[in-house]
Amino acid sequence: MSEKEEMIQHFMRKLKCSREDAEKIWQDDLDDNYPELTPEQKKVEKEMRQADRKKETAPRKQERKPDNDKRFLIDTFVWALTTDEETNGDNANAENVIITKPEREIEFDYNGNHYRLTLAKPRKEK
Repeated sequence: MSEKEEMIQHFMRKLKCSREDAEKIWQDDLDDNYPELTPEQKKVEKEMRQADRKKETAPRKQERKPDNDKRFLIDTFVWALTTDEETNGDNANAENVIITKPEREIEFDYNGNHYRLTLAKPRKEK
């Protein structure tokens, strides 16, 4: 069976049209002149153009690369809050220092107040 005949059979089957209409559609495709379709035929044509794709059921979990610079800075802040150089390493006034997020956030108490320090690294401008 020739390619022309296969396409005509395909049009007749999918668009549920007569052989004359299918031949006209085939000729119009060759001429890049698309015919006016009925709303029902447009619906079938749209379904034929859509690719089958499977929707993801679970979101992807993207793993981040560790940022050693931010970890170093957070550790330095913790060290600065917990040591007092004037008293040779004795505890400063900061208490209950907790690293809540190793590259982003620490919480601590200072002079009876609770504080949260958040480190942000803005993206480079393009």
